Amino acid sequence: MATPHACICPPQRLAALSRPPLHGARARDIHRTRLSALPGNFFQSFTRSKPSTRAKDELMTLLQEQSNDVQQIDRLLDILIDSKEPFRERQLGGGPWQVVYTRGPLLWQGFTVLGNTLNKRKLAPRSNAPSQEYIPANRSVINRAAIFGDVSVEASGTYAPLDQKQTLPVRVRADIRGGTLQWGGRTLQLPIKGSGEVSIAYLDDSLRVLCSRTGTAVQVRQDVLQKFTA
Repeated sequence: MATPHACICPPQRLAALSRPPLHGARARDIHRTRLSALPGNFFQSFTRSKPSTRAKDELMTLLQEQSNDVQQIDRLLDILIDSKEPFRERQLGGGPWQVVYTRGPLLWQGFTVLGNTLNKRKLAPRSNAPSQEYIPANRSVINRAAIFGDVSVEASGTYAPLDQKQTLPVRVRADIRGGTLQWGGRTLQLPIKGSGEVSIAYLDDSLRVLCSRTGTAVQVRQDVLQKFTA
C-alpha cells in the first residue's frame, strides 16, 4: 500500500499561513508602509510615460532650438491634440502667451501682416510675434500683434467656454469689443468688433494648442519663452 506524500512547508510559510487576516486601520497602515518603501519617482515615472507628456517635452525642446523639422513638430502636435487632457480654465492665465508655431492662420491673426505670413507650417519669430492673453478672473481676452515696425494693434473683449465638460478639446468663444492702434507713443482708438471661436485642444501651465476651422497655433507663456533665450 502506497504511503501518501507529506506536504512539507518551510517554517516561514507555516507562520504566514497561521496569521489571521488583517483588516481595518492595521491593514491600511501596512499598505502605506509598503508604498512609502517605493522609490520617490515610482509614480512619477507612470505620469512621465504618458505619450502626451513625452510629446510636450520633445516639442518644447524643438521650439527652444528653433528646429525646422516641421514634420516632427506636426507629429507631436497631433499627439497633443488627441490627448484629451483635463481642462483647467485657470491655466489659460499667467500673462500673455506668444505664438511660436502655426499651421494656417487663426481668425485673430488675419488682420496683421505677421499673421498673414504665418499661413504655412512655420515657426513664429521671437520678437513682435502675436500674443494672446486670457484673464480667467473676469474672463477677458486681449489680442496683440505687430503690423510693421513699432506699429501694433490690440483688440480686447471677453471670452466664454462653450462646452460644459472637464476634458479637452473645449470650444471658447471670444467677443471683441474694441481695440487700439499704437505707434510712436501714440494711441488711436479703433472701432473693432466681432466674434470668433477656437478650440483649446491642449493646455498646461506653459504650452497650449488652439485650433480653428482655418488653422492651428501653438502658444507658449511669455515668461516661459523668455527663459529659452536667457
